Amino acid sequence: MSNEYGQQPYPGHQPPIPGYGAPAGSGYPQQGYPQGQPGYPGTPPGGQPVYAGQPYPQGQGGYGGGYGPAPVEKPGGVTGAAVLGFIQAGITLITTGLLFAGLFAAGGGPGIAIGWAVALAQLAGLILLIFGAVQLMSGTNRMLYVIGAILELVICAYYLINIAISDTDTGNAAFSSALGNLKAAATVVPIVFAVMPLIGLILALGSSTTSYLQAKAAQR
Repeated sequence: MSNEYGQQPYPGHQPPIPGYGAPAGSGYPQQGYPQGQPGYPGTPPGGQPVYAGQPYPQGQGGYGGGYGPAPVEKPGGVTGAAVLGFIQAGITLITTGLLFAGLFAAGGGPGIAIGWAVALAQLAGLILLIFGAVQLMSGTNRMLYVIGAILELVICAYYLINIAISDTDTGNAAFSSALGNLKAAATVVPIVFAVMPLIGLILALGSSTTSYLQAKAAQR
């Protein structure tokens, strides 16, 4: 039986299906969709059709970079340490302002150099806590925070020692007793001030914070 081109089919060859091309090497003319023409779909590796003017789908068949690394969950210890650092920095700012005002009013005198050294140390401590808390929250580093917390603890220890060794004996029993009570009350102040930097330091050095910083460093 002859086809429209006058060719006889023979075993092993398949006649063309209307609308599609003939098998290669069959002797029939090749028909089908024109290749490279706009509006005709192609099928890249991965199985999803792509039309002219459209990029290949991302993350399929080895094409594209996918969706990227999953976000790292921030542990509660990091947030807690940063919040304590901000609060401690705010309190230190108030006490440092009062200390600077007293030093400027005093002008000069014995022990003024030590007072200026303490005031500058407190100023450095609050700056380190602020910037350290920001870095800790972003997962960049914790070194500034740790140094600031340790400096705050050293300053609290200095105040505590000075209060403890101060002399309350004035020769007047009643007045000395009142100063002794005031001294005992004043001893509590540096201890209270040391609570937040101590807890913040423990949280900043904890295992959850370490894992968080390592995961953020791996993403960079």
